[in-house]
Order: sequence, then structure tokens, then C-alpha cells
Amino acid sequence: MGSSIIGPFFFETQCPINGWITETVNAQRYLTLLRETVVPCLIQRGQISNVTFMQDGATSHTANPVNAFLIQMFGEDRIVSRHCRYPWSPRSPDLTPADFWLWGYLKSRVYLSGPSSLSKLKDVIRREVSSIHPNMLHSAVAELVTRLECLLPCGGGHVKHILV
Repeated sequence: MGSSIIGPFFFETQCPINGWITETVNAQRYLTLLRETVVPCLIQRGQISNVTFMQDGATSHTANPVNAFLIQMFGEDRIVSRHCRYPWSPRSPDLTPADFWLWGYLKSRVYLSGPSSLSKLKDVIRREVSSIHPNMLHSAVAELVTRLECLLPCGGGHVKHILV
């Protein structure tokens, strides 16, 4: 997140009988997403060398092949994740713009239209993500700086109760 969002991504397979089938995210699917979509997009935008890659500690995100690929692409100093040099703190949504802003914003926008099916829900999510203005993303990232500054006197503890 900076001036644009890469995504959203839905893990699906096309089935000739039922159309698109939602799949569970596993390490192989996640690695394929990173290798074939996320990293090439960052390279194309010229952002690969100045991105710090942050992810939660989901098992699919922290499998050995995924970590090896992330280290290869970002180096050990630009990854925040479980089992890495800079570990992701469990249950710490205070520090990611996706958690402290994006998901709530999207939920408030998406459910205004009351999508009546999974495919309509996905369409609305895609539309809402694509309509987010870069200024909104810049504000969310600026809020991250404020949250980081609040961590210092809290000794790295949760800051949610301090921030409005």
C-alpha cells in the first residue's frame, strides 16, 4: 500500500459444471500468487527495491518455500513475518493499514449494496478496491507513522486504545 493496492485476490478454480469454485489458501497457492502476480507487479512499478513486505503469521504465509522466496526477492531486512528476522507480532492489527483502515472501509462500502451472491460480492469488492483514491492510501500510510510513534512510550505494546 502506498499510492495503489495490488489486488484483491480470490483463490479460485474454474469448474466446467459449477463455474468458479473458491479454494482454500495453502502455501503453494500463496507462493504462486507472490511469484506470478505480486512480485512482478512490484518490479513493473519499480517498487521492488523499496518495499518492506509485511504479512501475518498464517501457516500458508510462513511455509519454508514461501519464506525462501520472500528472502530471495526482498532480503532478510525487508520482511516482517513469523519465522523471519523481524517477526510479525501475533494479534497486532494496530500496525498494518490493511487492518486498521482498509478492511473496515471496504466492509462499510461493500455492504451498502447488499450483494446477493458470492460472485456479486466479489464484483463489489473489486469495484470498491479500484475506486480507492491514492490520497486515501497516503493518509492510511501517514497514520502508520503516527501509530509507530505511539509504540515508543508504550514499549511496543498495543496502541489501539490510544488512537481514535
